[in-house]
Amino acid sequence: MGLSVKNLQLRYGKKEILRDLSFDVNEGEILALFGPSGVGKTSLLKMIAGIQPVDKNTICFTESFSQESTVLVFQDFWLFPHMNVVENIAFGLKARKFSREIIQQKIDKILEVFDLEGLEMQFPDQLSGGQKQRVALARAIVLEPKLLLLDEPFANLDNHLKSAMRDYLRRLQESYRFSIILVTHDRDEALQLADRMIILLDGKIQQIGEPKEIYFHPKNRKVAETIGEANFISGTVNNTLFRTEKFKLAVQNPDNIKGEALLYLPYGAEITIRQEGAGVPAFITSSDWTPNGQRAQIKVGETSCTFTNLSQKIAIGEQVFLDFSEPLQVMNR
Repeated sequence: MGLSVKNLQLRYGKKEILRDLSFDVNEGEILALFGPSGVGKTSLLKMIAGIQPVDKNTICFTESFSQESTVLVFQDFWLFPHMNVVENIAFGLKARKFSREIIQQKIDKILEVFDLEGLEMQFPDQLSGGQKQRVALARAIVLEPKLLLLDEPFANLDNHLKSAMRDYLRRLQESYRFSIILVTHDRDEALQLADRMIILLDGKIQQIGEPKEIYFHPKNRKVAETIGEANFISGTVNNTLFRTEKFKLAVQNPDNIKGEALLYLPYGAEITIRQEGAGVPAFITSSDWTPNGQRAQIKVGETSCTFTNLSQKIAIGEQVFLDFSEPLQVMNR
């Protein structure tokens, strides 16, 4: 473990922003803080970085972690407009009073790693968005942080550059083995990069877990809706058997709900399509091609659902049976 946050609070006047936040960050881990804008994610990064006050003993660094080895990169890069690429990258090294020789060695290496050779004398207004992002990250990583705090790092890039920079960041992290806390409200970014995600809603942590766990097994309806790929079917549950007027199904019932409940069906649920036999009866209403595969609208009982991970192509107007590879989860309405 490298960072421990315990019972952290944040208030602006009478308004409570964050309450009783507790989580750990492990060495070499990418942890995504995921939630809508305005829930206090950036303020949390500032508190960890030491530029916003916190109550004593709520943020503790352990082992080789420290506030001095923690670096924050803001969404808008904050490059100095009057400094060229080399001067921007060298700024933190000079502030920490490294020798001129050491600074030059570090600069030469980081320019190569970040593919910035040939841009040394360029100023920020001469750089593309992706180049500015690489300079901002280079300026942070040249300090060899143990913990890198990233505040919506790719929000200002187009989709093509976002994808490339995410891959780039993952390769850098694997090479340098620093830990990352990534603030984002981009679900795909969190799912792609994070080892674990923290779902932050209504001022508190709703769930912490691996991306796949949170996607397929959200703790509650708020988390499922925040992830944004949720189908819900109303019915009743008794132990691990869910019933509607049209079908019954074995399910996971971690909260031991009895009576009225919602069946959660994520878009990406792995489904085998059967023409007859066991399974949930369904009717195909539409199917569209996407770069990630077919996206189907399927009526299950009286509910229209969206699915993206079907075992085979389907035809509009078909009556089929859906066989789910893993038990689905029920939750409170």
